[in-house]
Amino acid sequence: MEKIWTYRHLRLNLSRSLKSDQRTVVLPCALRGQYDIFVQARQRGSIKIEAHAAHPQSSWPLLNRTHHIRIRTQNLVRKRQMIVKWDKSKFDFHAVHYCLIVNTHQRQLNFCNAVDDYFASAAGRVNVGAPGSCYPGSLVDYIWLKPPERAKKIDPRIINIICTGAHTQQLLRGVLPNRTYYLDVFGVHTRRQNLTFHIASAQVEYNRTHPLSLSDDMLSMKKISGLNGIQVFSFKVPGRKINSIYRQFHRQLRYLIVPCGGSEIDIKILLKRQVMGNATGIYRPTYIRLSEVHKGQRYIARFTPSNEDEMLRAHKVGLAVTTTGIFQHLPELPDNITVFEVSTRCSLATIAWYSSPDSRTIRYCIIVFNLPQRNRSSIDYTNYCLDFGKRVVQHPLFQSIKCIERSK
Repeated sequence: MEKIWTYRHLRLNLSRSLKSDQRTVVLPCALRGQYDIFVQARQRGSIKIEAHAAHPQSSWPLLNRTHHIRIRTQNLVRKRQMIVKWDKSKFDFHAVHYCLIVNTHQRQLNFCNAVDDYFASAAGRVNVGAPGSCYPGSLVDYIWLKPPERAKKIDPRIINIICTGAHTQQLLRGVLPNRTYYLDVFGVHTRRQNLTFHIASAQVEYNRTHPLSLSDDMLSMKKISGLNGIQVFSFKVPGRKINSIYRQFHRQLRYLIVPCGGSEIDIKILLKRQVMGNATGIYRPTYIRLSEVHKGQRYIARFTPSNEDEMLRAHKVGLAVTTTGIFQHLPELPDNITVFEVSTRCSLATIAWYSSPDSRTIRYCIIVFNLPQRNRSSIDYTNYCLDFGKRVVQHPLFQSIKCIERSK
């Protein structure tokens, strides 16, 4: 049996894709209008044809469920690239494939409308690779049947539809800077006649990285987690006069790097693209000193996670800089910041630590959390940026805090 559909002079031959015992044919993304169905039988007999303007799986109960999926991106502006990642579908994740729609105009919440716009814009372009009217299948099949590619070059002027199969990551090339990109991820259920449903949306400002300006003697925090793994800080050496107390430290620059979550990060300090300071594998508060600096010079500090694994778990980094050699609002840290367990007896524990070399009066504070043994909480890790405000005191696992002051 040969079955042919025609719509607005578009002829679609389904006989090649039909199986011998197949009784149902799904035409995805059928647009509104009149369809003519021609059936050619190879032998005499009777046949009954019914057409339904709805997907046979449109009543799938899970379609009405809330589906929280997050899209993550990393902008590689210099390479004109963008990495897009998303979580797997929670609905039959073993059977769902994915299609990513990228454009610079608006969100695409309907897959069929996006396909129609894609072929409408592709028709006016040369060598677009779009199928002609003789393609032996539907236009949607042309998109679905394309093999996934690790990297795909996009055209920001039109709608780009990229099907990734079961993969949840896609590298985009040819991304133009200083534009807003709309990302939509759709799921394609391979075991429900390619039922397509919207999963997640994201809006990305694809701009060049602008360094965060540092203030003298002030600690600044910046997120370097996830895929946005590079952060840049800028500091211009001021031209003001130095207080006589700190005159002995004149003509030097001192950085304090604080990786909040204890993740390993690398730092490069540059002056006019020349590396002036470099440190790798920083996992604890670290000082870097630069000598022979002059007023008006602008230094750039660039942070990156030390490797791909650290990029996925890095949180925040704190950075402070001073031109006097001494941070007026931050205490001096000892070379060894390890806390030692001296003794433990019943419910009593004794700890010890190295004192600060600072000549000023220093306050030491000890915070105690009562952590469950089985279900370890999010606060059960080293956090060098932990403060002593309401966020800590009002934490449900907070038990006590004790502070003592010591002076040299």
